[in-house]
Amino acid sequence: IPYRDRESHLKILLPKLYKHFSDKDYEIIISEQNDTKNFKISCVENIGYKHATGDVLIFHQVDYIPTEDVSYELNNHEVVLPHARGIFVGADMTPRPIDDIPAGYRIWRDKIDPNFFGGIIVVSRKAFETINGYNPMYVGWGNEDEDIRERFKWANIPTHRNEKGTFHILYHVDNHPKPDEQERLQDFRNGQEIYRNSFKYKHIGFDSMTANVEVYDMPGHDKVKWIKSNNYKLEGVEI
Repeated sequence: IPYRDRESHLKILLPKLYKHFSDKDYEIIISEQNDTKNFKISCVENIGYKHATGDVLIFHQVDYIPTEDVSYELNNHEVVLPHARGIFVGADMTPRPIDDIPAGYRIWRDKIDPNFFGGIIVVSRKAFETINGYNPMYVGWGNEDEDIRERFKWANIPTHRNEKGTFHILYHVDNHPKPDEQERLQDFRNGQEIYRNSFKYKHIGFDSMTANVEVYDMPGHDKVKWIKSNNYKLEGVEI
C-alpha cells in the first residue's frame, strides 16, 4: 500500500483486507514516503516490493475499498486488474452525487475504462521482476500507471481484467497540480515527457534505485509491516 497522510483511509482499508484474506497466508506492507517532498509513488511501490516475501504481489491504493465480489486471485494469469467497477463515495460511504465526481470517472459505476491501469494491480513476482518494476523517474502525479502498463506489453506479458469486482473509492483532494503550484506543474510536465520516451527508459526500475529505509512493526497488527523511506536516488543521483 503506497502511503502518505491518508490515516482515515487506512483505517477503513485494513479491516477490509483482513477480512478478505482471512483464509490466506498473506502480509500487508504499508510503504510510506517519509518526507514532505512531492510524492514519488513509483519509488514507494518499488520499496514495498523489495520487502515483500510472497510470490503474488498486490499493489493497492489506500483509497480503493473492496466489496464482497472482489477477487485478488491470479487464476493462471500473470497480471490481473481486479476492479471492474468503481463507486466514488463520501465520508459516510454513500455514493457521491454524479456532478461531484471528476468527469472522466463518472462512467465507472457501469464499467471502468479498460485502459485504466491504476488503483490495484495483482501480479506474479516473476512478471514484476521481468519488467524491473515501476520506473522510479516519475515525481508527482501521473503517468506511472500507464508506464507499467506499457512495460508489460513490451515484455509480452498479457494482462487480464476481471469481469466482476466493485470497489468503493474514498474521497480525496484531486492530485492534479493547480496553476499556482509551479514545482508540481513542472514535475507533471516532466512526467509526461518521460512517458513519451518511456520505451527508452524501460530498463530503469527497482534495481536502479536506492533509498534510506526504516522498517517497523505495527502494534496490534501482526500481519502488517510498515516501511518508511526517503532520499530516493537513481544510479546515485537524487530523484
